[in-house]
Amino acid sequence: MNRRLNLLAVLLLLSTTAFAQSFKVGYTFIDAIVASMPEMTQINADLEVYQTQLTSQVNTKRTTIQNKMNEFEALRQQPNAAQLVLQEKSNEILRLQDDLEKFSGQAEQAFAAKQAELLQPVYTKVQNAIMEVRKEKGYHMIINSRTSTGAQVILAADEADDVTEAVFAKLGVAMPEAQVPTPADSTGSGN
Repeated sequence: MNRRLNLLAVLLLLSTTAFAQSFKVGYTFIDAIVASMPEMTQINADLEVYQTQLTSQVNTKRTTIQNKMNEFEALRQQPNAAQLVLQEKSNEILRLQDDLEKFSGQAEQAFAAKQAELLQPVYTKVQNAIMEVRKEKGYHMIINSRTSTGAQVILAADEADDVTEAVFAKLGVAMPEAQVPTPADSTGSGN
């Protein structure tokens, strides 16, 4: 019985080792690929126009509030200003400030939604290319080497497992000269 248990343990260890040796993991940085896509020129231009429109509306509301505040101050300086009128002007300014705050939040949400709407097809296209490269190169998994803020996820890796160039080739897009440093180029600091 003890021999069988030892034999089973050895077989389990050998199969685990064989599995670990055949399990291939590649890496790339999807945000760098997306940023290099030709579509990004138009997307960035569209987002800039959209942000300019939203900013213009916010600034118009701010100007309106500033004008109302100037009117209020001028009215307040008058010696015979009615308290009821001053209170009404003050309430109006407070309502406008609340509206501006709400609108600013809605504008930020609208911009984020527009950005996601425009970027989603590009991310999908790049993700599909990554999946095709994974299958073609026999990787079990491709991981993103950095977070969206650029922080490293992989601290050390074999450069042969960097599939970025293959993904660019699959997309038919020229890989930019200056790429984000690979984990093999990093200092290992994790930041």
